[in-house]
Amino acid sequence: MTMPAVRMPTPRDSSTGDLPPKPHPTRTPETDTALLRQHVVAALRAMLDQVLVRAIDTTTTESGVSVMLEHDNVRCVLVICPRVPRHPLSPRELQIARKVADGATNRAIASSLDISLWTVSTHMRRIFAKLGVSSRAEMVAQFFGGGDSGQLR
Repeated sequence: MTMPAVRMPTPRDSSTGDLPPKPHPTRTPETDTALLRQHVVAALRAMLDQVLVRAIDTTTTESGVSVMLEHDNVRCVLVICPRVPRHPLSPRELQIARKVADGATNRAIASSLDISLWTVSTHMRRIFAKLGVSSRAEMVAQFFGGGDSGQLR
């Protein structure tokens, strides 16, 4: 046997006859963001403490050294790059600049990357313009940090 649902009367505001306002929920997007920020900051501080106290596991790659840290379900990957370009060279332009720095000719670069000689020349012109240099030697000097401005370190 089921009991019929009982409906309780809702209190009304005596002055207007309206229902009272519903209470605001305790969780809002702003409070969620603030709580998340606090959680991340606490985890990052704990990770920093771990780095200061004990040895860290590093992975060395062509682009630098990476370190993965984790604390309380927060994972952080730090990548330390030996050369961070100041100029927005594309990945292909960086690849070509490295080959030039290794002593490769435009023809050798075109052959190794399976692109046309014209394409290599176009990339070189764009690299020169972005770095503000006029020769391969100047480009290599900036690439290895020997230039006085706009270094690619």
